Amino acid sequence: MAGAFLAIELSQRSGSVALRASHGAPADERDVPPSDDQADHLMHSIDVLFVRRGLGPRDLAAIAVSEGPGGFTGLRVACATALALADATGCRLVAVPSAVVAVRTAMRDGSWHADEGAAATVITASKGADAWRTVIRIEDGMPVESEAGLATPASGVVGALFVDGHADPAWAAAATEAVHAARWTAGACLEAGEWLLRRMGPLQPHGRLSPRYPRPPEAVTLWESRHGSGSPSG
Repeated sequence: MAGAFLAIELSQRSGSVALRASHGAPADERDVPPSDDQADHLMHSIDVLFVRRGLGPRDLAAIAVSEGPGGFTGLRVACATALALADATGCRLVAVPSAVVAVRTAMRDGSWHADEGAAATVITASKGADAWRTVIRIEDGMPVESEAGLATPASGVVGALFVDGHADPAWAAAATEAVHAARWTAGACLEAGEWLLRRMGPLQPHGRLSPRYPRPPEAVTLWESRHGSGSPSG
């Protein structure tokens, strides 16, 4: 693919961005500080990467976004920023399931060695008895989402298990292979996004990029409990 490829990973408390200036070039990564009221850390971090490589907006060809499940604010900021950049530059967008990012991160750092066809289960967004369960399969050397949805530990664990810090211990008890603490990096999102773009093509139209939430966001639930099911703007 001609042009620069950007990846945004803000699905968790710690975020990062990655940039590959052109096909075959090494990728640059940069941590994104937690959000605050003082500055737009995401856009600043992206700008640093572009300046470092001597690139401008017209060089941007595609953006991969870790779409969740994950933190409400981080996902909204990531998707809104990517959509704004796409509107301004005409670049393509790729949505990457955050569970895929977690597994690819482990493959990149060598903490999980996966053969073709290997399986893994990623547990995130735990709340009470259920959590978001994603089953991953390795295809052509890349983790691919096989199935995903809310589930309980009774649903079982397929292959290696990746869990965030909030998972019910019953998930680990159900595992028959190694249990890993899930980690997320923009470099992994970049590699998965490049693979998905080649395999699936970009999102069309751009508006289809949106955060993946396992449940209605708490802000929406509170609004509906106070004002009914109409939207806040309605």
